[in-house]
Amino acid sequence: MCCIRKAEYPKYREYREYPKYPKYPKYREYRKNHTALMRFVCMCVCVLLAGWLAGGSLRAQSRFLPAHPRLLFTAGEEQRVRQLIAHHEGAAGLAAYLKHTADSLVDTPQIPYELDRYGALLWTSRAYVYRLGTLSLAYRLYGDKKYLDAANRTLLWVCDYPDWHPEHYLDNAEMATAVAVAYDWLYEALPLSTRTVVKDCLYQRAVKRVLQEYATGDSNSWAKRETNWNVVCNTGMLMAALAVAEDYPEELEAVLEGSARYMPRCLHHFAPDGVCYEGPAYWGYTAGYLSLYLKAVADNDEGRGGIARLSGLDRTALYSKRTLTPSGRVFNFANAGTDPQNTPAYFFFSRFYEHPEVAAWYRNEINKVIQTDKRVNQLFFLALPWYDEAEPAQENRLPAMEVYHNTINDIIVFNGNRQKKGAVFLIAKGGEPMQAHQQLDCGTFLIESEGVCWTEDMGADDYALPGFWDYKPAGQRWHYFRNTNLAHNTLSIDRKIQYSAGEAFVCEEDPQSSTPSVKLDMTSLYKEQASAVFRTFTLTDDCTMEVEDEVKLVHPSSVVSWMATTCAEVEVNGNEAHLMQDGKHFYLTIVSPADAVFETYPAANWDKRERPISGFTMLEAKCRWADGHGKIVVKMSSRKK
Repeated sequence: MCCIRKAEYPKYREYREYPKYPKYPKYREYRKNHTALMRFVCMCVCVLLAGWLAGGSLRAQSRFLPAHPRLLFTAGEEQRVRQLIAHHEGAAGLAAYLKHTADSLVDTPQIPYELDRYGALLWTSRAYVYRLGTLSLAYRLYGDKKYLDAANRTLLWVCDYPDWHPEHYLDNAEMATAVAVAYDWLYEALPLSTRTVVKDCLYQRAVKRVLQEYATGDSNSWAKRETNWNVVCNTGMLMAALAVAEDYPEELEAVLEGSARYMPRCLHHFAPDGVCYEGPAYWGYTAGYLSLYLKAVADNDEGRGGIARLSGLDRTALYSKRTLTPSGRVFNFANAGTDPQNTPAYFFFSRFYEHPEVAAWYRNEINKVIQTDKRVNQLFFLALPWYDEAEPAQENRLPAMEVYHNTINDIIVFNGNRQKKGAVFLIAKGGEPMQAHQQLDCGTFLIESEGVCWTEDMGADDYALPGFWDYKPAGQRWHYFRNTNLAHNTLSIDRKIQYSAGEAFVCEEDPQSSTPSVKLDMTSLYKEQASAVFRTFTLTDDCTMEVEDEVKLVHPSSVVSWMATTCAEVEVNGNEAHLMQDGKHFYLTIVSPADAVFETYPAANWDKRERPISGFTMLEAKCRWADGHGKIVVKMSSRKK
């Protein structure tokens, strides 16, 4: 049994020191893809320039490949991809899908410059990341001029926008990425007039801006803050700087140095196990752009800057995959939806850090995209050049329990033996509600068996709601039902919300036991209501989980509510609840206290401006103890007792 306090956390697990880039086999593969000719040309250029370039400029010239394309999919990698398309069924199917998509984009009308209801241009920028990336890739692989012409028209269109909306810098960063990739991939084929316009646009709207931000921005700057903005914006600026590097080599060097300096402010939160505390949606966003950064720096700058060695990044794709339910459902905490991310970052990380388990899973996700034509990530076109055909050595049983630690949201996963009918899967979390995108959901969980998720998270509400980003204990964010513990699978005391300045964290874990368990310390979330609140999850057998809550109340007369949210049909009978969905059954039983019973009621909005809530049932058990100290024990099982 391991027992810790969060204050002792840095001693609990040493953050790993990773070896230098050359030890990574996939890094060596990337570098081998650069031909001897390219090395020779680069050397010759350096020699010729040495006589007249200043020392700083010469140094900067060595930090990028001399020829285009140099971003994300170099010329030396094209042969491998063509061979995959010719000989690998999955890659061939993906290539056909992307070609079909490119065909549909050739005549797609351009998008006017209009801000959305949130005052942003972000969805327009993302649409152009996908459009320009797909058209440019199709031209590189198939050589049909219609793709080039469509990309050329699109580049001129977006460069004719009055700006890329730097007031909301994600918009600017994603548009810079779109334009930089197309400019780089189509460089030799684009008209000189287009190249001139695009080059100036990338410099003025991206490179120049980021250098100013590095010089004057404070710690909350888009380039320096501790959220997804940091990684997305720094990466977009680096894409722009690399695209025009031959014209602005010293500026590129400054962007390389600045991004390597500031991106760890966000990425240190991934240590040690790869968790993105902002939730799965922002994991996809951050990891997607991080993969662009790592690939570009590996190809052009020999991995200098050390970002790839930061603790947790080698595990982050595995974390994302293993925290999906067996049916593929996302644990959609922190303003997230329920669909898994289909970002090609999975292929980058699977190749770079050698996770064939991730590669095999993502190939299956790609097949789902192709078969259902579901909406795709804006970077999806990179799934083909980054395609990973690696196969896991064997199908090993998943660990019965895993804890993915980080500084804000510890994530807990339990797996019953999936070879057994009715095996359960449970995922739960700690948290700090005042951090970005968090809700008052500490201690919440999803539990699934036989393909049915029996408890739910209602996901994100409308970002435009008044005060939606006010996380303070009395903040307006907590006036919206979805954001509170009263809408989650956790506890409330006297039907009050959790204290947003509190936290929940793993204080004990016993993964080696035949009945593995994890305990969360949730005490500080119930300020002035309880002197101790601990929630323990235990896998008692492959088909059964037990949740135990130990509470010491400040006021003995207070009532503690154990709550769960479900979309299933529910029948309650005293201390038992029978859940039914899709012909499957699940059972909850209150073991303690003896007099507690379940009741149900429909989940409902508190404010008419919230997104409508429909189909969710709240399951609640109200518990009391004469001395204000007791335990709530609930068994959850796919087997009727």
